[in-house]
Amino acid sequence: MQSPFAPIQGLTGTGGISPVVTPTISTSITASPPSAENARSFSNMLGDALSNVNTTMKAASATTDGLLGGTMENLHEMSIAGAKSEVMLHLTTQIASKLASATTTLFQMQL
Repeated sequence: MQSPFAPIQGLTGTGGISPVVTPTISTSITASPPSAENARSFSNMLGDALSNVNTTMKAASATTDGLLGGTMENLHEMSIAGAKSEVMLHLTTQIASKLASATTTLFQMQL
């Protein structure tokens, strides 16, 4: 009797069935200090991420304006851009909430 939890095989692009590939994890992780050109501060990474969210939201607004103005005919592009900006904004607000909570927790710690 076959186990009910047997792996499901995936389909390939040619119509055949490909074997299940088991992922392997490499245990050789080397930690090297960051070099000056690769080192980025947390504020730089956060600023870049917020800039990316802002760019995505502007693109969604532009596609909506284009659709309403009649210059854009593909409703799907506008829908995808809107959904993408919505997800990014939700993630940004969640991260801001977590950062505020962590800051509050740090200030309440007694040394």
